Amino acid sequence: MTILELKDVTISYKNKPVVQSFNMKIEQGEIVSIVGESGSGKTTVVRSILGLLSGDGKVTAGEILFEGKSVLNITKEDWRLLRGTEISMIFQDSGAMMNPIRRVGSAFTEYIQTHERISQKDAWRKGVEMLERMRLPNGDHIMKSYPFQLSGGMRQRVGIAMGMTYQPKLLLADEPTSALDVTTQAQIIRQFVELREKYGTSIIMVTHNLGVAAYLSDNIIVMKNGKIEDYGSSDYMLHHTMKNYTRSLLDAVPALGGVRYVE
Repeated sequence: MTILELKDVTISYKNKPVVQSFNMKIEQGEIVSIVGESGSGKTTVVRSILGLLSGDGKVTAGEILFEGKSVLNITKEDWRLLRGTEISMIFQDSGAMMNPIRRVGSAFTEYIQTHERISQKDAWRKGVEMLERMRLPNGDHIMKSYPFQLSGGMRQRVGIAMGMTYQPKLLLADEPTSALDVTTQAQIIRQFVELREKYGTSIIMVTHNLGVAAYLSDNIIVMKNGKIEDYGSSDYMLHHTMKNYTRSLLDAVPALGGVRYVE
């Protein structure tokens, strides 16, 4: 079943195209990574899917279809019902997206009560349960903490817990591991795989790290200057691509003891 399809999408700021003729299709339970250098248009594509383009950015051509229906002209109320339930997003530093003077539990319960008629007590309990599902010990303590009291990895797990509260069909992850140490990166990536396996969630992940993408993804899109430069399975990207740009991204993956872990 096709969850999301982008057809010849062009995205512009001040009538200047920054992403051109972008095409992508993602099936239920599929993981797709969008890879490229900073400024290649990765985040712009993902934000357009959720109607979160900043400033005067807009989709000026093409279609974005979620379960076969266009999301380009839906109302604010439709977006309110869609965001956080059917489609969720995890940002680069989930802690930075939270109000630093509000405890995690305050933000989490408000989020739950926005999407569900539920008492504050039950919303709190639901939040604690989701945190503990994401392997955060003592969820009640996390709920009572401020974002700055948590490590980067813990903040990301809070973001994942919030994003997965309503088991969305599509999860968008914008550089979810780039601010983390490599050990925590590996833990978060494994957690994405578990989300797919347990809930059948489709995932689109934006990253500049082709090694992470190759480990996680069924298919990979390589972007350059707002256009798709290369596309294919992880195996194709690692062993068969003839694109020089893709090969240069692979060559940029660090080696440990002479071994590169994307081969």
